[in-house]
Amino acid sequence: MSTTEERRGLLKRVKNIKILPPKDSRFYNYFDEMSGHIVEASEDLVKLFQVPLNERDILEEKIHSAFVRCSRISELIEELLHISQQPPFERTEIMELTRNLVRIIKYIKHAANRYVIYSFPTSDKEMRELAPVINSACIEIAAAIKHLPRNRNLDSYLNAINRYEVHADNIYHNGLKRRFAEIRQNRIDSEKMIEDFRSRDDAKSSHADLLNIDFSNVQYTRHVAIFFILREVYVELEKASDACTDVASSLKRMVAGNV
Repeated sequence: MSTTEERRGLLKRVKNIKILPPKDSRFYNYFDEMSGHIVEASEDLVKLFQVPLNERDILEEKIHSAFVRCSRISELIEELLHISQQPPFERTEIMELTRNLVRIIKYIKHAANRYVIYSFPTSDKEMRELAPVINSACIEIAAAIKHLPRNRNLDSYLNAINRYEVHADNIYHNGLKRRFAEIRQNRIDSEKMIEDFRSRDDAKSSHADLLNIDFSNVQYTRHVAIFFILREVYVELEKASDACTDVASSLKRMVAGNV
């Protein structure tokens, strides 16, 4: 076969090769935008638990706006999945990551909303501790996503996210334990006051003693009510922390099959 025929045969084969389009980089841009909004919302959550009551509405509105923007980006990702020829990862994995990212900011929004609605005079110790931990986890998520297009080794970021989740769990459970202990001691003190009052002679009892018992019972009821209201905020913060580890798991699965 002549050189000319060989070239013709080679050209014919090349023409029959279907060139796949490059991986669609728009997904990375969307992931990056979403993680940026999540970091922004988590930073505002930290501030929310520090500012006075009259400054909270503005921060809650900022968190809500970040949630709306994140939700819109998730819709754009879903639309892009229908038309993109070469997503950088499996379509189901991309949707799972997207939904988990939205869940983080959704729970941050819920925690902020409940805190503002109930108009707590001040934030609780556990709120002020949990918010920065969630913010740190969100920063690690944003860093992992930023490195995703060029570096699939995300272990340092994913391990840090998991450590933050463990720390958040400890804060959450220790907070519940502390509150329960306070309520239990409050009840014990009230019951002791009642027993002491019953054991006295009528002559030694006074109207002030009855008022003290009544006040103690009112305080106990108040503390129980406050605990269950506070717990609504704690639960949403705990969910936000768990959602961060769900994002880490999604990222781990994505890179495992695409190293």
